[in-house]
Amino acid sequence: MLPDMSDVLTEWSQPVKLKTVATTTVDFEPVQAVTVQDIRAVVQPADMEKLNPDTIDWSRRYLMIHAKTPLDVGQVIEYKGADYKIIAVNNYGDYGFYDVTAEETKLPLVVQPEPPDEGGDE
Repeated sequence: MLPDMSDVLTEWSQPVKLKTVATTTVDFEPVQAVTVQDIRAVVQPADMEKLNPDTIDWSRRYLMIHAKTPLDVGQVIEYKGADYKIIAVNNYGDYGFYDVTAEETKLPLVVQPEPPDEGGDE
């Protein structure tokens, strides 16, 4: 049996941003909304030899991310100013940590700032 590593993983965790994209329809037009959540995760370079050589882009960086927050394919992790799209959910990690593989994106996922409130309370 493996030793309980949850305390060690928690100690190694660092702040990252989890970005989730949801598509809705406004006036019959699709609109994408990005929500951002600050989470803590253990981030490490992915072992390229364990990835599928037929589907990876060798010009991009890949990360392994372990977090207690649920992570799923399509979500984006912002780490050290770069965005990484989650491309695979690996075996559910022991001790309540989600384990995913993320691929560096060529274009960052930009979050639009909230427009200023133009109406005043009178």
